[in-house]
Amino acid sequence: MQADITILFLDFDGVLHPRGCATDDHFSRLPRFERLVREHPGLRIVISSNWQDAYSIKTLRHAFSPDVAQRIIGGTRSADLEDEAEDRHEQIQRYLHKAGVASVRWLALDDAAHEFPEDCPQLVLCDSARAFDAETAARLSARLASLAYAA
Repeated sequence: MQADITILFLDFDGVLHPRGCATDDHFSRLPRFERLVREHPGLRIVISSNWQDAYSIKTLRHAFSPDVAQRIIGGTRSADLEDEAEDRHEQIQRYLHKAGVASVRWLALDDAAHEFPEDCPQLVLCDSARAFDAETAARLSARLASLAYAA
């Protein structure tokens, strides 16, 4: 993987839409998210959402605009390796190891702090009721910019 690449592990519920929202509101924050992705050409996306339990990565890509969908490089779940006891952080670590990119820069955009170690530096936490709002977008953009300068 290229040195200028950053992987973003993306949750859906509480991120791309408020947790517990009506089905009609699913992916309501996707336009804001996609605008930010387009500003960071080195960003690649790995889906870390539980939606992988019901839908394939190929199917989940269809929720995204084609240019953003092509940046989705996989998902953290794998039927042959899934361990129900793993938290989201452990799933991410397993994904990075299995993909052979354990040293790549990465961030996680998620609303579930309990799925990560306390003070996890890679976690960009969303408020599950607000999801990916302007404030969270600004924090993620700043984090991505700081990673680009660190390269």
